[in-house]
Amino acid sequence: MVDTNALAPGNMNALAQSEAPAYSAITDLSKYKNLTSNNPTLTADFKPLNFDALLKAGAFRVTHRGLDNGYDPDPSSGFSLVSAFNDAYGPGTRAWKDNPTAHNVVKEMFTQRPEDIGPHKYLQILQSARDLGIPDAQIFLPSTKQ
Repeated sequence: MVDTNALAPGNMNALAQSEAPAYSAITDLSKYKNLTSNNPTLTADFKPLNFDALLKAGAFRVTHRGLDNGYDPDPSSGFSLVSAFNDAYGPGTRAWKDNPTAHNVVKEMFTQRPEDIGPHKYLQILQSARDLGIPDAQIFLPSTKQ
C-alpha cells in the first residue's frame, strides 16, 4: 500500500526507488476479471484523471505501442497504456519500454478527454490506483466540463 503522504511531488522519486514495483501491490486479480477489452457491456463514469499522481505512483505506464508478440520499438508509432494490473497479471507487458515522448498526449487525454480511454483500461487504472492506496481525491481532477 502506498503511503499517501509520499504522493507529494517532492516525495514521489524516493517512493518509487524505495519500494517494490507498484504492480506487486496488485494481489487480488479477481477484481479485474471483467475489466477486459472483450467485455462489450463495460461502461465507465469518465472523470478527469490526475495523470502526474497516477503515473508517479505506478497505477499505469505509458509504453511503446504494444503488439501481440511484444511492442513496437519505434516510439513515434504510438503508445499503449499499461495498468499496474497488466504488469501484475503477467510478465509480458513488464518488458515493454516506457515511452515518455507520448506523455503530453496521454496527459491531455487523462485531463481533458478521459472518455477517449477505453472503459476497460480506464477502470483498470482506477482499480490499480485504489489497490495502491491512492485516495479518490488524488486520483481524480475537478471536472472542467459544463
